[in-house]
Amino acid sequence: MKRILACDDSSFIQKMVKRELESSFEVEIFSDGFEAYEHLKNDPNFDFAIIDGEMPNLNGWELIKKIKTELNLVDLPVVMLTASDDDYFKNKAYDIGAFDYLKKPFKQGELYEYVQMFFKTEGFSHGVVLVVEDSKLQNKTICHQLKEKGILPISAYSGEEAVKILLEGKQIDAILLDINLPGASGFDVAKGLKNDERFKSIPIIGLTAAVGKEAIETMKKAFESGVDDFLTKPYNMVEFYARLNVNIERGKLTRRLKEESERDYLTKLYNRRYAFTFLQQLINLSKRNNQPLSFVILDIDKFKKINDTYGHNVGDEALKHIANLIQSTIRKSDIAGRWGGEEFCIILPETQLNEACMVAEKVRKAITTTPLEIGATTITINISAGVSTLKENEDANSLIKRADDALYEAKEKGRNRSFKFDEAASPCK
Repeated sequence: MKRILACDDSSFIQKMVKRELESSFEVEIFSDGFEAYEHLKNDPNFDFAIIDGEMPNLNGWELIKKIKTELNLVDLPVVMLTASDDDYFKNKAYDIGAFDYLKKPFKQGELYEYVQMFFKTEGFSHGVVLVVEDSKLQNKTICHQLKEKGILPISAYSGEEAVKILLEGKQIDAILLDINLPGASGFDVAKGLKNDERFKSIPIIGLTAAVGKEAIETMKKAFESGVDDFLTKPYNMVEFYARLNVNIERGKLTRRLKEESERDYLTKLYNRRYAFTFLQQLINLSKRNNQPLSFVILDIDKFKKINDTYGHNVGDEALKHIANLIQSTIRKSDIAGRWGGEEFCIILPETQLNEACMVAEKVRKAITTTPLEIGATTITINISAGVSTLKENEDANSLIKRADDALYEAKEKGRNRSFKFDEAASPCK
């Protein structure tokens, strides 16, 4: 059973909290901030806290500061009870770690419904949001705010970590991006994502604590960097959720349209046009950062025989089978595409020629040793592969041609093998 801490000096509110929650939760009620603080020092294992803002002795604002800093209970979600939402913002409750507020007096059932919604884990149907905020306290606070509305948060504490999460293939509907980050700033992160074909359609909402002229200049620079929307902390919760929901829905729609235009309808891999676009972008990035880049082209051996023997429906299943095996074998940061017909490609960032050969061989062996099962029929499929690595001053077409030449040699030398092309074609070992 979830444990809830409630702290309010009003006996009427204490009774209401107890009546609303004790049937479904284990509730500990305190009438004084010091009393709650002392108890938490010895027993910090609570799942939720409800704290009144105005109390004698130690008020709610000071209690939250102690909970989040002295006791380091950053993960404990805290909701303020307040007679006025102005108090929440005037006391900068967001900055000290309260993720939301409830106005007193609340209606019957309102508190129970609120807490139940927070702990509701099935679904997170409203979307997935990447929270990029270096302050652990504020990151957790934002995550609590999202979770309470059925939005799944994913935390990153730097721009570099955010990019890594995206490269791992996490499906993100929107990004909440703090502008003042260590290392790469929010401006740098936004600019980098908007220049990357894979991530440019994800809406980015910039966040800043700047005020006055500084806030205006920050907002202007953020929009120039590619941010789609902007909020100043502390923000109004109604506005926060309204803007976030609009951007989540826009992100979902854009992703759907993007996938329809860039994915092969059968295999769901990138189509040739988008694979080529990614290749050109990654070539530019590779040259700029002086990093290797490799390209693999794969072709199903004697694919026509599969179609002629079993029919085109089975041929389609073979193509989907191969695509799934390729996707499950390569890294999340690699890009797989259907190059055309029975040909596939893999783009391998930061990968030398011999390493790319190992990937090609790994994929080839996975396909050879994983037959296609259709009813009582078992079909063994083989592929051949050609591998090339980017040379200085080389463009995409030249890189592709050398991989294609290596593939031709693999076919000529008996199929079901991988060849690389450096100065000349030779077997991958």
